[in-house]
Amino acid sequence: MRRQDVHVVFAIDERYARPAVVTGHSVRRNLRDDGTRLVFHVIDSGLTDDGRKLVTDGLAAEGEVELHTVADPLVMEVRRKWWTDAALGRLHIGTVIPAGIPRVVYLDADTLVLDDLTELLAEDLKGNAVGAGLNEVGPARSLTFSGGRAQQHQTGALPPGHFNSGVLLIDMDRWRAERATERAAELHRTYGRDLPNIDQDVLNHVFAGRWTPFPEKWNKLIEHSVHGIFGNGRMDYLTRPEGIVHYIGEAKPWHDAFPDNPLRRLYEEYAFAVAR
Repeated sequence: MRRQDVHVVFAIDERYARPAVVTGHSVRRNLRDDGTRLVFHVIDSGLTDDGRKLVTDGLAAEGEVELHTVADPLVMEVRRKWWTDAALGRLHIGTVIPAGIPRVVYLDADTLVLDDLTELLAEDLKGNAVGAGLNEVGPARSLTFSGGRAQQHQTGALPPGHFNSGVLLIDMDRWRAERATERAAELHRTYGRDLPNIDQDVLNHVFAGRWTPFPEKWNKLIEHSVHGIFGNGRMDYLTRPEGIVHYIGEAKPWHDAFPDNPLRRLYEEYAFAVAR
């Protein structure tokens, strides 16, 4: 039986060059079959020459690396939180991923993969282009449009709700058939100044009511609407060696502001393995 290839997509700038290598190491380390072909697709969203070398050399230790550039990349008109234009890089997936690749997993570079990604790639998308996890800190957000402006609401999302865009399982044929990249780019260029969650708001509108939830373990968010930040109240669940842990929030586990807790120590375990 032919092994399944694993294609992972990052969209990063200089700030996430080293974290992307750590995430890539976590992908390879937890594939059960050492012979699985692993390909990293890196959408260059602001890397310097040094950053490109760091990423390509670091990821090459784990699998194959393809670096992609975008001729006319999307940019933010209005700066949001700590995010940069790199957050919009994932919207270009339809134009940079080569034809013939059936599925990819997009990963934010503040994730650790603690499980075999071939399991996620095998999830049934039920005819939809995208599989994702519900955004626990805003599960029902929606957009309305009036007078050339957009407004976000905390309610109103079509079932199954508002997803987090940091881990995406994508059927590339369906994505292209629905012109998802083109529609996302048009929506951002028209209304991006009004969207507080930038790419996530765009993708949720493009795929409203037409995305498939995958098991919660594949995007374990360290912030929660009830338990708060840094994994409070859910540490055993978040650090359990399964799925993907997603270090959302401004303070990352490589920052001094992140507390010394099991989540930080879990990240350091993978980061130290890369640094050796």
